[in-house]
Amino acid sequence: MKTMLLAIVWDIILVLQIELSRGAIEKASKVTSNTNILNIHVSLAVSAVVLYVLMILTGKKVLKGNRDILGLHKKLGLLTLLMRTLTFITSFFAVAD
Repeated sequence: MKTMLLAIVWDIILVLQIELSRGAIEKASKVTSNTNILNIHVSLAVSAVVLYVLMILTGKKVLKGNRDILGLHKKLGLLTLLMRTLTFITSFFAVAD
């Protein structure tokens, strides 16, 4: 649990660093003038962060003994991994000036 939470926090810190150094939110908010790949990249990144929140919430329930939610937690984990991986891949093509 601590390792996964640390990975999530570390990734969110990296997102904050990108925002502070590059003004990513301002660039991302120009949806109509952004390239399609940048809009896809931003959508994937936001999805990953939302899924992180869901992972934390369901993970806390599993740790408290609610084993009924374990299947959902695992599916959310795989979806989160997919979104984060796709975010990483699209980051190479979504460089905005």
